[in-house]
Amino acid sequence: MTDAQSGTDAGAPADDAGAPTGGAGAPSSDPEDSATDARASQSLVVGSFRRAVGETDSYLLKSYAVVGAFLAVLLALLLVLALPVWIFNTAGQSELATFSRAFLVVGGVLLLVGLAAPVVGADRRRAGGTASRRTDALLAASGYLFVGSLYLALLVSAPSGQRGTPPALIAPVVEFLYALPAVYAVAPPILAGALIPVVYRLAR
Repeated sequence: MTDAQSGTDAGAPADDAGAPTGGAGAPSSDPEDSATDARASQSLVVGSFRRAVGETDSYLLKSYAVVGAFLAVLLALLLVLALPVWIFNTAGQSELATFSRAFLVVGGVLLLVGLAAPVVGADRRRAGGTASRRTDALLAASGYLFVGSLYLALLVSAPSGQRGTPPALIAPVVEFLYALPAVYAVAPPILAGALIPVVYRLAR
Protein backbone atom coordinates (compact mmCIF):
# COMPACT_ATOMS: atom_id res chain seq x y z
CA MET A 1 0.00 0.00 0.00
CA THR A 2 2.78 2.40 0.91
CA ASP A 3 4.70 1.77 -2.33
CA ALA A 4 1.59 2.28 -4.45
CA GLN A 5 0.74 5.51 -2.69
CA SER A 6 4.29 6.85 -2.95
CA GLY A 7 4.38 5.97 -6.66
CA THR A 8 1.22 7.96 -7.20
CA ASP A 9 2.51 10.92 -5.22
CA ALA A 10 5.80 10.98 -7.13
CA GLY A 11 4.08 11.30 -10.53
CA ALA A 12 3.34 14.53 -12.33
CA PRO A 13 0.21 16.44 -11.24
CA ALA A 14 -2.82 15.45 -13.21
CA ASP A 15 -5.96 17.29 -14.13
CA ASP A 16 -9.48 15.96 -13.70
CA ALA A 17 -9.15 13.79 -16.81
CA GLY A 18 -5.98 12.14 -15.52
CA ALA A 19 -3.67 13.93 -17.97
CA PRO A 20 -0.55 15.65 -16.68
CA THR A 21 -0.96 19.36 -16.26
CA GLY A 22 1.31 21.89 -17.91
CA GLY A 23 1.44 23.87 -21.14
CA ALA A 24 3.96 21.80 -23.06
CA GLY A 25 1.36 20.37 -25.47
CA ALA A 26 -0.92 23.39 -25.57
CA PRO A 27 -1.14 25.34 -28.84
CA SER A 28 0.62 28.66 -28.74
CA SER A 29 -1.03 31.90 -29.71
CA ASP A 30 2.22 33.83 -29.62
CA PRO A 31 2.47 36.26 -32.58
CA GLU A 32 6.10 35.23 -32.96
CA ASP A 33 4.94 31.67 -33.72
CA SER A 34 2.62 32.99 -36.45
CA ALA A 35 5.47 34.99 -37.93
CA THR A 36 7.65 31.90 -37.84
CA ASP A 37 4.97 29.88 -39.65
CA ALA A 38 4.69 32.60 -42.31
CA ARG A 39 8.45 32.61 -42.83
CA ALA A 40 8.43 28.80 -43.05
CA SER A 41 5.70 28.90 -45.72
CA GLN A 42 7.61 31.51 -47.67
CA SER A 43 10.79 29.46 -47.40
CA LEU A 44 8.90 26.39 -48.64
CA VAL A 45 7.66 28.19 -51.75
CA VAL A 46 11.01 29.81 -52.55
CA GLY A 47 12.81 26.50 -51.95
CA SER A 48 10.38 24.71 -54.24
CA PHE A 49 11.13 27.09 -57.10
CA ARG A 50 14.86 26.81 -56.48
CA ARG A 51 14.77 23.01 -56.44
CA ALA A 52 12.56 22.93 -59.54
CA VAL A 53 15.25 24.77 -61.47
CA GLY A 54 18.16 22.78 -60.07
CA GLU A 55 16.89 19.24 -59.52
CA THR A 56 14.10 18.30 -61.93
CA ASP A 57 14.80 16.42 -65.16
CA SER A 58 11.89 18.15 -66.88
CA TYR A 59 12.94 21.15 -68.94
CA LEU A 60 9.28 22.16 -69.10
CA LEU A 61 9.13 22.44 -65.32
CA LYS A 62 12.45 24.30 -65.25
CA SER A 63 11.09 26.84 -67.70
CA TYR A 64 7.79 27.16 -65.85
CA ALA A 65 9.59 27.73 -62.54
CA VAL A 66 11.35 30.72 -64.11
CA VAL A 67 8.23 32.05 -65.85
CA GLY A 68 5.99 31.43 -62.85
CA ALA A 69 8.40 33.11 -60.45
CA PHE A 70 8.66 36.16 -62.71
CA LEU A 71 4.88 36.45 -63.09
CA ALA A 72 4.33 35.93 -59.35
CA VAL A 73 6.77 38.73 -58.47
CA LEU A 74 5.20 40.99 -61.11
CA LEU A 75 1.68 40.25 -59.87
CA ALA A 76 2.67 40.85 -56.23
CA LEU A 77 4.27 44.16 -57.20
CA LEU A 78 1.18 45.26 -59.14
CA LEU A 79 -1.02 44.30 -56.21
CA VAL A 80 1.08 46.30 -53.75
CA LEU A 81 1.02 49.34 -56.06
CA ALA A 82 -2.65 49.07 -57.00
CA LEU A 83 -4.12 48.55 -53.54
CA PRO A 84 -3.32 52.02 -52.10
CA VAL A 85 -4.65 53.69 -55.27
CA TRP A 86 -7.79 51.57 -55.13
CA ILE A 87 -8.34 52.41 -51.46
CA PHE A 88 -7.86 56.14 -52.14
CA ASN A 89 -10.30 56.10 -55.07
CA THR A 90 -12.99 54.21 -53.15
CA ALA A 91 -12.56 55.86 -49.73
CA GLY A 92 -15.87 56.95 -48.21
CA GLN A 93 -17.95 55.11 -50.78
CA SER A 94 -20.47 52.33 -50.32
CA GLU A 95 -19.97 48.91 -48.74
CA LEU A 96 -19.64 47.54 -52.26
CA ALA A 97 -16.41 49.51 -52.63
CA THR A 98 -15.12 48.00 -49.39
CA PHE A 99 -15.98 44.55 -50.69
CA SER A 100 -14.18 45.28 -53.94
CA ARG A 101 -11.01 46.14 -52.02
CA ALA A 102 -11.19 42.86 -50.13
CA PHE A 103 -11.87 41.02 -53.38
CA LEU A 104 -8.79 42.62 -54.94
CA VAL A 105 -6.59 41.29 -52.14
CA VAL A 106 -8.18 37.83 -52.02
CA GLY A 107 -8.17 37.53 -55.81
CA GLY A 108 -4.52 38.53 -55.99
CA VAL A 109 -3.54 35.99 -53.35
CA LEU A 110 -5.46 33.24 -55.15
CA LEU A 111 -3.69 34.06 -58.40
CA LEU A 112 -0.33 33.86 -56.63
CA VAL A 113 -1.31 30.48 -55.19
CA GLY A 114 -2.31 29.27 -58.66
CA LEU A 115 1.04 30.33 -60.12
CA ALA A 116 3.03 28.62 -57.35
CA ALA A 117 0.92 25.46 -57.02
CA PRO A 118 2.46 23.43 -59.90
CA VAL A 119 6.01 24.03 -58.65
CA VAL A 120 5.17 23.34 -55.00
CA GLY A 121 3.20 20.24 -56.03
CA ALA A 122 6.12 18.90 -58.05
CA ASP A 123 8.44 19.52 -55.10
CA ARG A 124 6.12 17.64 -52.73
CA ARG A 125 5.97 14.67 -55.09
CA ARG A 126 9.75 14.69 -55.33
CA ALA A 127 10.03 14.71 -51.53
CA GLY A 128 7.56 11.80 -51.35
CA GLY A 129 9.45 9.75 -53.93
CA THR A 130 6.58 9.74 -56.46
CA ALA A 131 7.97 12.31 -58.90
CA SER A 132 9.15 11.57 -62.42
CA ARG A 133 10.03 13.57 -65.47
CA ARG A 134 6.54 12.94 -66.82
CA THR A 135 4.70 14.09 -63.66
CA ASP A 136 6.88 17.20 -63.49
CA ALA A 137 6.09 17.96 -67.13
CA LEU A 138 2.35 17.48 -66.59
CA LEU A 139 2.36 19.81 -63.59
CA ALA A 140 4.33 22.37 -65.57
CA ALA A 141 1.80 22.07 -68.41
CA SER A 142 -1.02 22.75 -65.94
CA GLY A 143 0.90 25.82 -64.79
CA TYR A 144 1.27 27.14 -68.33
CA LEU A 145 -2.44 26.49 -68.85
CA PHE A 146 -3.14 28.64 -65.78
CA VAL A 147 -0.95 31.41 -67.21
CA GLY A 148 -2.88 31.18 -70.47
CA SER A 149 -6.15 31.44 -68.55
CA LEU A 150 -4.96 34.73 -67.07
CA TYR A 151 -4.45 36.07 -70.59
CA LEU A 152 -7.95 34.96 -71.53
CA ALA A 153 -9.31 36.71 -68.43
CA LEU A 154 -7.54 39.92 -69.46
CA LEU A 155 -9.12 39.72 -72.93
CA VAL A 156 -12.61 39.26 -71.52
CA SER A 157 -12.26 42.08 -68.97
CA ALA A 158 -10.39 44.55 -71.19
CA PRO A 159 -12.16 47.92 -71.51
CA SER A 160 -13.48 48.61 -75.00
CA GLY A 161 -11.12 51.54 -75.46
CA GLN A 162 -8.07 49.35 -74.84
CA ARG A 163 -8.95 46.48 -77.15
CA GLY A 164 -6.52 46.21 -80.03
CA THR A 165 -7.05 44.55 -83.38
CA PRO A 166 -6.11 40.85 -83.04
CA PRO A 167 -4.12 38.93 -85.66
CA ALA A 168 -6.31 37.46 -88.38
CA LEU A 169 -5.47 33.89 -87.36
CA ILE A 170 -6.99 34.24 -83.88
CA ALA A 171 -9.39 37.09 -84.58
CA PRO A 172 -12.60 35.00 -84.28
CA VAL A 173 -11.58 33.68 -80.86
CA VAL A 174 -10.51 37.09 -79.57
CA GLU A 175 -13.68 38.77 -80.86
CA PHE A 176 -15.73 36.10 -79.12
CA LEU A 177 -13.91 36.80 -75.84
CA TYR A 178 -14.38 40.55 -76.29
CA ALA A 179 -18.13 40.00 -76.67
CA LEU A 180 -18.47 38.17 -73.34
CA PRO A 181 -19.63 40.07 -70.24
CA ALA A 182 -16.72 41.14 -68.02
CA VAL A 183 -17.95 38.93 -65.17
CA TYR A 184 -16.97 35.90 -67.25
CA ALA A 185 -13.32 36.87 -66.82
CA VAL A 186 -13.10 34.85 -63.60
CA ALA A 187 -14.10 31.61 -65.33
CA PRO A 188 -10.82 30.71 -67.13
CA PRO A 189 -8.56 31.07 -64.04
CA ILE A 190 -11.03 29.14 -61.87
CA LEU A 191 -11.22 26.25 -64.32
CA ALA A 192 -7.47 26.17 -64.93
CA GLY A 193 -6.73 26.46 -61.22
CA ALA A 194 -9.09 23.58 -60.42
CA LEU A 195 -7.20 21.41 -62.91
CA ILE A 196 -3.87 21.73 -61.05
CA PRO A 197 -4.83 19.56 -58.03
CA VAL A 198 -6.41 17.04 -60.40
CA VAL A 199 -3.12 16.72 -62.29
CA TYR A 200 -1.25 16.51 -58.99
CA ARG A 201 -3.37 13.57 -57.82
CA LEU A 202 -3.71 11.66 -61.08
CA ALA A 203 -0.40 12.20 -62.87
CA ARG A 204 1.71 9.05 -63.08
